[in-house]
Amino acid sequence: MIRVKREDRSLRRGLFAKYVAALVGLVVFVLAVNGAIEIWINYHATRTTLTDSLGERAEAAAGRIEQSIAELERQISWVTRASAVKIEDHRNDYAQLLNQVPAVEQLMLLDGYGREKLRLSRTSVAVGSNADFSRDVRYTETRGKSVAYAPATFRNAARPAMSISVSHSGFNADITVADIDLHFLTEFLGDAQTGRSSFAYVIDPQGRVLARSSRGPETGKSLADLPQVAAALKKDNARTDFGTDAEGGSVLTAARAMPKLGWHVFFEQPAAHALVPIRDQLTRAALLIALGLVVAILAGSMLARRMLVPITALRRGADQLGEGDFGHRIEVKTGDELEELAGQFNRMAGQLQETYAGLETKVQERTRDLAQSMNELSLAHSTVQQQAEKLRDQTEQLKDWNKSLEDRVEKQLAEIERIRKLERFLAPQVAQLIASSDGHDSILDSHRREVTVVFCDLRGFTAFTESTEPEEAMNVLREYHAALGELTFKYEGTLDRYAGDGVMILFNAPIQFADHTRRAVQMAVEMRDAMDALTTRWRNRGHSLGFGVGIALGYATIGQIGFEHRLEYSAIGSVTNLASRLCDEAKANQIVVSRRVYGIVEPWVEGRPIDDLQLKGFNHPVLAAEILSWREGAEVAPPRTSAETAVVAAKEAS
Repeated sequence: MIRVKREDRSLRRGLFAKYVAALVGLVVFVLAVNGAIEIWINYHATRTTLTDSLGERAEAAAGRIEQSIAELERQISWVTRASAVKIEDHRNDYAQLLNQVPAVEQLMLLDGYGREKLRLSRTSVAVGSNADFSRDVRYTETRGKSVAYAPATFRNAARPAMSISVSHSGFNADITVADIDLHFLTEFLGDAQTGRSSFAYVIDPQGRVLARSSRGPETGKSLADLPQVAAALKKDNARTDFGTDAEGGSVLTAARAMPKLGWHVFFEQPAAHALVPIRDQLTRAALLIALGLVVAILAGSMLARRMLVPITALRRGADQLGEGDFGHRIEVKTGDELEELAGQFNRMAGQLQETYAGLETKVQERTRDLAQSMNELSLAHSTVQQQAEKLRDQTEQLKDWNKSLEDRVEKQLAEIERIRKLERFLAPQVAQLIASSDGHDSILDSHRREVTVVFCDLRGFTAFTESTEPEEAMNVLREYHAALGELTFKYEGTLDRYAGDGVMILFNAPIQFADHTRRAVQMAVEMRDAMDALTTRWRNRGHSLGFGVGIALGYATIGQIGFEHRLEYSAIGSVTNLASRLCDEAKANQIVVSRRVYGIVEPWVEGRPIDDLQLKGFNHPVLAAEILSWREGAEVAPPRTSAETAVVAAKEAS
């Protein structure tokens, strides 16, 4: 009797532990795998979003700094005019420049042999000192070219400065050297540009800090030992998303180079702050797994108990009957085969009790009944085994579903990455077309094609940014880009790049149009009309800005440029330079096109020829024309349908 009870307890412990462990393991496994996949996906999405945002802000800051230095160079070049021949003329020009440009601290005039003829600052004047600068880098570097930038220096270890040297025209000409206070660079790294938790700084080729935001490293400090700075100075083009700040903390980082100056702009954010959502998600996943564990233990205990209690009752009832206690009844209320089996046991006990008096005469009959009962008990045990096997099959099925889910997630991530790669440099309708065309992204490979290039920018934008708050300048740029972007997508142009107020748009690449030149000119006319209303609104806000456009037609090499993590779709050739120079020649609200473009669109436009233009970078005069308006009643370039676009893309891919 004692041995039977021990076997019952052993059976209860074995089945109970088995069912509870199986259910708990299944729930914890599913929750853990689901949480790990979600955290991994969110981690990569968060990291990519943050680094892209930092990269865009670094790109914008670098562009504004380069534009400011170029404007300084242009203003310094003004004092090298050939009409100024006397020292007094140069002195007057220098004094006017010092009054107009606060960043210029001092101006020097060197003769063709490096002797100082004039030195003028806001506090002193020196004439004819004949100091020898023939070995000074500001003189030697300018001899071989018209403009030279001297390496940055630091006054009082925290005040950066540099020199810009500009050569006058003529043989053995004089040189004007301007000393520039670089403190104005801090304006491009203010808190409005860096954000609440990010910081930014600019370094020179030696890794020294030239300018910083309010939370950036100290000005003049060398950061050449930081991994992200060392990688940028090596110019190995390897993208570095993580780096170290001056105090040794981990940061998310993005850098953009200014090749002309040899400087780099860094935008960084502490990794601890950037990855707070991931840590919060880990905490939630751990709490969810803990809750699932508790629920699984409770559910497993209840299910195991519901199965073990009737089985134990059946075993105990069988033992009582085996010992001859025919008055014992088994109480099982499960509503299934176990309850039916218990009823059969009870009926059998009643029959045995009624016929016990004549047991000797009915031994064979009772033996058959007992054998039948044992068969039914075996059937019940087989039922329990079948249920356990069914549970194992369901577990395997869940594993297969989980594997299928992982494969689907991996495929969806690959498709998302493919579309994201295309949207880095294509219009959305073109990116979606290629993404849905199974292999047609071969149209992005480098090839030669005739294209129409449209360049446009704002007249007076540099002076506007110098006299206007950065927030207002950003608002103006957003309105400007929104107006141009809507018309670019309307005429299915490919937006090549933004460079501050400068915008370059390609037609006939990557999708070809038979009327790409007419589309470009018609788009430019609509842009001018839209910008006319926009500049009027700006003028009411006190901003004097104009809009100019240059259009050229010619052959260019088109395709992807960049590296794996940063690609752009662009065109290279003299046609892009011609469009840019024509844009430079255009006055406010003027559209200047090459004579070839004018010849194509002449039936649809009102225009007039322009005298031969002497453009920078072109040895011969360039024939040009001005587009005045689109003729009323002229045929409008129809937008291509999605079916036509798909046919063209398929032909190009084949």
